[in-house]
Amino acid sequence: MAKKQINDKIVCDTNVFINYLQQDEKTIFAVEQIGNENIIMPIITALELCKGAGNKEELKEIQEFTNFYTSLQLNSKGVELELELIKKYHLAHNLGLADALIAASVIIAELQLFTFNVKDFDFIKGLNLYYPPNLSKIKRNRK
Repeated sequence: MAKKQINDKIVCDTNVFINYLQQDEKTIFAVEQIGNENIIMPIITALELCKGAGNKEELKEIQEFTNFYTSLQLNSKGVELELELIKKYHLAHNLGLADALIAASVIIAELQLFTFNVKDFDFIKGLNLYYPPNLSKIKRNRK
């Protein structure tokens, strides 16, 4: 049976890359279904992954890994939107800086976000989340 490839680019949250690096089979399958060429890594995710390195060897491996993916860069529109998201959602939903940057970048780029932490993003209007078919445990919280 041929793999179904998704034509649209998908932005992956940090937790997706962490699961992938930890060899989680369901995450690997979901990433393969999207296609590595269709995956975009937010620059904040690359920073978070590098920050998580425990030593120079790990850091080098993480840098090589992050260089493999297209990077979603920050721009002034994204930073302005991030500020609006923080103002609107920080107190009500505890939206953090990194998640706000990721959400704003994805919204500005008009892409979809694949995350395992749906609850951290589901309340953000205008943000389109991606739900891999093989990971039915990921569900939208909206009613």
